[in-house]
Amino acid sequence: MKILEAVRKVCVPSWAKINLFLAVTGKRKDGFHDLVSVLAKIQLHDLVSLERTNKNGEVSCFCSGAENLNGRQNLAAKAVDLWREETGLDFGVRIEITKRIPQEAGLGGGSSNAVATLQALNRFMEVGLSDETLLKLSAQLGSDCPSFLSDGFCLAQGRGELVEEIESPFTQGFRGREIFLFKPPIGFPTAEIYSDLASDEENYCSKKQASKHIDSWLKGEISLECFLSNTLDQPVFKKHRYFVPLFNELADDFGLRPMISGSGSCCFCIVGGQVPWQVFQSRIRRAWGNEAITFKSYIR
Repeated sequence: MKILEAVRKVCVPSWAKINLFLAVTGKRKDGFHDLVSVLAKIQLHDLVSLERTNKNGEVSCFCSGAENLNGRQNLAAKAVDLWREETGLDFGVRIEITKRIPQEAGLGGGSSNAVATLQALNRFMEVGLSDETLLKLSAQLGSDCPSFLSDGFCLAQGRGELVEEIESPFTQGFRGREIFLFKPPIGFPTAEIYSDLASDEENYCSKKQASKHIDSWLKGEISLECFLSNTLDQPVFKKHRYFVPLFNELADDFGLRPMISGSGSCCFCIVGGQVPWQVFQSRIRRAWGNEAITFKSYIR
């Protein structure tokens, strides 16, 4: 495999995701959970910059705005290690990540950064790794990493590594839709939320029912409001009781359908002019305090 000598630096966007639908169907023997999920990428993104250095074997990683993610423990640095094992190339790499996606938010920031790193590394090569190989490496990095190889709506199954793009006239209508995102001043570790879910087997969903629900939405047989669902709502609501009053308020006063993305703690509402942004922000901060994070984005 040959590198492009003229290419010294590559910068790529690293998109966030939201889970429009997430059904956890059971715990596997390997300790992971089986799930069925529909994800959409949104315009909110980090920037991942890779610079080729002359010191072979070197990997450094720096995250502006999230210094706790600096260093070799970052999943993006681990992506470089896997890529080197696959290609046999070991030129030095300096990773700089401009963080905009909040941590422990259920928006997939770390996984997205790792996949963006793999895609950026491909640009240093005359002939990059195939889509199949990138999929294999992504699955080794993390359960939700393969979904970030898809640019639009996708269906994730298994532990999250079985991904297929989905498209229908109904999904096309949601591209460009505005979303309001809001997050309490704390994050939720994914493992903790799944552990809480596993404490009661009745929390799990039927895979057959989940697949039928998705099929109905793609055919336009049910509305978006009826489609939106997340198994992980219940352990979050039980442990963090300040969610439900705010969710009810947003629904009753503005007709919104608030959702938790993934394991949280970030939430979102798909909006259509029901409430001005400033009014929405004010309502979130009144409920959760001035340290709550609010931002706007759009479905890609």
